[in-house]
Amino acid sequence: MEISERFPGKKVFLFALGRNAMYAACTSAGLKEGDKVLTPAFDCDGSLQPFRVLGLEPVFYKSDPRTFRVDMEDLAAKLKCGVRIVHVINHFGFPQQWEDIMPLCRKAGLPVLEDNAYSLFSEHNGSVFGSFGDFSIFSLRKNLPVIDGGMLVINNDKYSFSPERKTVPLFYRAEWANVLTLIKSSLGYYKAPEGLRRIMRMANPAVEPPVPLYSEGDKGHPDWPLRDRIGEEFMCDYLRPMSRLALRQLNGLPGGYLGEVSLAKRAYYSQIASALEGAQGISLLWRELPSGIVPFCVPLFLEAGRDRIFGRLRKRYDVMVWPTLPGAVLDELGKYPDVEMLGRKLLQVNLPASKVLRKDFLSYVMRLTEELKSLAGE
Repeated sequence: MEISERFPGKKVFLFALGRNAMYAACTSAGLKEGDKVLTPAFDCDGSLQPFRVLGLEPVFYKSDPRTFRVDMEDLAAKLKCGVRIVHVINHFGFPQQWEDIMPLCRKAGLPVLEDNAYSLFSEHNGSVFGSFGDFSIFSLRKNLPVIDGGMLVINNDKYSFSPERKTVPLFYRAEWANVLTLIKSSLGYYKAPEGLRRIMRMANPAVEPPVPLYSEGDKGHPDWPLRDRIGEEFMCDYLRPMSRLALRQLNGLPGGYLGEVSLAKRAYYSQIASALEGAQGISLLWRELPSGIVPFCVPLFLEAGRDRIFGRLRKRYDVMVWPTLPGAVLDELGKYPDVEMLGRKLLQVNLPASKVLRKDFLSYVMRLTEELKSLAGE
């Protein structure tokens, strides 16, 4: 299997969700209720669920909002707060400064949980993402055409994990929506003309997503009933293994698939960045991709009207704003200017692996960039 081949000689475990992999990493590290975990303030509240169910106490650190990189001064100061593990995210395929982070954490005697939920394909200084931390986790379902999937890689021989023997179903009821998407694809939905697909989407409208921070004025952030809740898809089994159908999909990926997707993502990133260069009201966070970096999305700052523009685009294009943020961060937003800026201005133009190899993706990108420029200029 090509995924495992990226980590030769390492301990690799497959789960249904990235959160299951995070839970396994925390238990393997011997964390106990009341232990502190140092984690970035800019993160989805959902990824904190494994920490919550284990009774861990999050301590939040800041990041640079224009690069997503760790604020090393803030990290170093908070390493002294009695934390037991350090959670570091490679945001959207872009690298952290691992050459500084790992020596600092090694000196403090703390294990590092490397989070690659949106960063399967990238490399940094010749090493693949997932090879830096003591533990590395991935959300395969966010990066590959599989109905579920998470992965844990253990890079430090000091730690081990023994998976429980379980009866694994063909698919889980919690992933039924993903199964329906698979069926639609098998029936030729994505090969149908765009006009027909638009009509079909009207019969199955997208669920209105939460917006973490209002982009205009001082209205704060909207209420969201699921904020900081433990999702049923995770609560049903904290160590849920990958389904048989997802494993079949994963093993069925053709040879060279990861490389082909990586090249396509980089090419489309460059095309979108070039098309939006100098556009009114739009700032590119990363104008050019470093060598080896394969982006999950094209991250943009919209100087005004982010929510209005997102609302106009989201029903026709694969765009997103960062989902629900932790209540503990939102309640003390003044401490985290990085979160406020990203929450109000960030728009992500996603580059899904399941779509970038389709022949019609180029015309899709051209329509999207033209409409985005028009909306930002209004």
